[in-house]
Amino acid sequence: MQTTKNVFENQIQGLQAVGYHFITYEDLAKYKNGEEQLYKKSCIVTFDDGYEGVYENAYPIAKKYNIPFTMFIIIDNMEQEGVITWDEAKQMQDSGLVTIASHSMNHPEFTNLDTETAVSNVNESYNKIEEKLGKTNLKIFTYPYGLYKEEQIENLKKEGYIQNLTDNKINKSKDLDLYRLHRCYPLNDSIYKMMAKIIYRSIRY
Repeated sequence: MQTTKNVFENQIQGLQAVGYHFITYEDLAKYKNGEEQLYKKSCIVTFDDGYEGVYENAYPIAKKYNIPFTMFIIIDNMEQEGVITWDEAKQMQDSGLVTIASHSMNHPEFTNLDTETAVSNVNESYNKIEEKLGKTNLKIFTYPYGLYKEEQIENLKKEGYIQNLTDNKINKSKDLDLYRLHRCYPLNDSIYKMMAKIIYRSIRY
């Protein structure tokens, strides 16, 4: 985690204090499909790379406040020092709060991959996740470094993935694009600075 346990808990408390509700990507997909309404102030918590600190520090806080989050894991890093194990991933997923999703097999820059190799990398990563953790309801993928080619988006879309991008763009409010979602990085920010980031990139509907 690129923050401390206390800062993360303060951020969660701060968001709750100003009326934010924590949702999942599945909730967002249902909203996009007209199957579900969302609160005006809704947000999704995510962690990348599968670090052990998320299991040790963020997960207990999530349970304490009943906060769902998505953890994007790098398959080839699993079980290594400082990274969660498959048993820990299973434990978190079985809690009903945590979605385990793909951050690729080995964290390559997707702009350096041809489309066939890119799609194969993502499919292989999800096959491993489902082998270890069981079938998933929704396939979510985040590009390493937030880098991608447009044709990769279109081909992964055909494979049934929602792609979450990690750059500094603003989410378009009118036509929510589940294949080009953008995140902000609170890190060690105060609640005020974090709120400014969220408002700047928020989806307005």
